[in-house]
Amino acid sequence: MYRAAYRNFGGYERIVVSHSVAGSGTSTGVRWYEIRNLAITQSPPLWSIYQQGTYNPDANFRWMPSIAMDKLGNIAMGYSVSGTAIYPSIRFTGRNFLDPTGTMAAESSIVAGTNNQTLTSRWGDYSSMSIDPSDDCTFWYAQEYIKNRSSFFSFNWSTRLASFKFSSCL
Repeated sequence: MYRAAYRNFGGYERIVVSHSVAGSGTSTGVRWYEIRNLAITQSPPLWSIYQQGTYNPDANFRWMPSIAMDKLGNIAMGYSVSGTAIYPSIRFTGRNFLDPTGTMAAESSIVAGTNNQTLTSRWGDYSSMSIDPSDDCTFWYAQEYIKNRSSFFSFNWSTRLASFKFSSCL
């Protein structure tokens, strides 16, 4: 599980967090939560789950998610995805702050992997979704993927960086 992303919106606080879960059938999905403290001045704080969901739209495997939130409350979540017909790739999904609670939009591809990994089960240790402090709108995502097959006891991971923002955040 990646670190929890905290935001203070003045009158209330928000935390988003994500992790991998068993999905439908034999696949895996990514689970996410938004936790809010609506009584910021009260002691002790009144934290509760505001919304949550599992993103697993098909039979592919999704794992190693990372999540963040921009200044408006738009949420973006990136992760690795793989399946019988696709090499390990990098994708993301998100939700506009006005979307119905508990939902994420259709996923977008950052890069399609072109090979697989066969010598180790370790993967995706450094997935990171963060928000750019210069505009508080641009999401930056870093994740690994395989460009070329690894040789014996040699790993050929590549890292991809991507940036994007919601059209609602100016």
